Amino acid sequence: MPETKDIEEFLTQMSLETAENQPKQNKLGVYNLMDDWFQPKSELMKHVIIIQMISCFIVSLFLLVTSGDQLSSEGLLLSVLAFMLFVGGMFGFYNRMVYK
Repeated sequence: MPETKDIEEFLTQMSLETAENQPKQNKLGVYNLMDDWFQPKSELMKHVIIIQMISCFIVSLFLLVTSGDQLSSEGLLLSVLAFMLFVGGMFGFYNRMVYK
């Protein structure tokens, strides 16, 4: 007749084997959602930053175009140079972020 220790060891071994054989699934749960929210994956953050850079570029270009009528020639020249400096910095940041 098997003893209780043998039965416990057998059950432990069976539970370990079944846990190893089960496929890894991304379970939808509160803890997984909280981890994804407060510690997002770096690939996702790269995409979010790129989208924000594109939207910032579009908004600043729109502001430059709409204020161009009211600026003097020197003010327009300085604003276009600052915009080009901003675009160059944006590309430098993108290259540093992607090709790290």
